[in-house]
Amino acid sequence: MKLNPTARAGRRLATGVPLICAAILCAATLLPAAMAASAASGTPGHPAAAALPLAGFATGAAPHPQRRQLAVTTLSSFKVALTITRSPGTAPGPRGTVTAAGYRHTSRGWKLIAIKRIGRANGWFWYSTEVCSLTVTQLKPTPTGSPSVVTWDSITVSLLETPALGCSKTYAKRWRP
Repeated sequence: MKLNPTARAGRRLATGVPLICAAILCAATLLPAAMAASAASGTPGHPAAAALPLAGFATGAAPHPQRRQLAVTTLSSFKVALTITRSPGTAPGPRGTVTAAGYRHTSRGWKLIAIKRIGRANGWFWYSTEVCSLTVTQLKPTPTGSPSVVTWDSITVSLLETPALGCSKTYAKRWRP
């Protein structure tokens, strides 16, 4: 199929550029040229709609940090989600912070108890961190030997530091409702 670029097709493309840029969060440097082309493509009596700069670029606000979910596990009334959040910067080996969000099941759904950090802040490699082992405990027997149990929402987790280094030490976290 041979493409035949014409002035009309060029105008149509130019008016679509701001929408495409907004969808993929392109750099602010592309927007002024696209807005000029868009404004030029209007017809008498029907000017082209003006394209507004993206909110994050206009106000100087930083975009949301990248997050990657490592694991989620759910028991009858306790749920844990492990997530790594990428640290800002463009280092060749980006770092991240791993957190564990603990949830308690209520009549209205899952309610966040607390978020606990696993290891040091920015202590994990963004690309290689994965879960080696994860144990979740919801109940614990009472020490007196009676048949009752107590709520004991906790986890023990070990994470992959790098393929060469292997798995980390085990981290233990507990949530108290």
